[in-house]
Amino acid sequence: RRFALPAVILVAAVAMAVSLSGASDNSFVTAPLDATQGTALRGSPAAAKQTRMPLDVLALGVGAGLMETQPAQAYGIFYDELVPYASVTVFTIIWGIVLGFVLLRLQEAFPE
Repeated sequence: RRFALPAVILVAAVAMAVSLSGASDNSFVTAPLDATQGTALRGSPAAAKQTRMPLDVLALGVGAGLMETQPAQAYGIFYDELVPYASVTVFTIIWGIVLGFVLLRLQEAFPE
């Protein structure tokens, strides 16, 4: 089993680098002032007030990065699902090649 500490340290370092670089402040280009005159844009007051990344978005991002997926053989789906689908796919491809050669030989046997 792998430890999550290096991943946590990496995520924290990247988050600190992004917050210190100020990239979150100018990630999106704001509309020119004359373009918003006379039109009401949805979410523009909230976008003008928000200067930092919300905590729930940051928590979801860290949680998604630290989620550990199990390999295919951990739950037994390797032999239950992957092998049958792979074998059926291989069989249909080979059967299609065989039928293609049979049709080719039939065309040569009975020319028009």
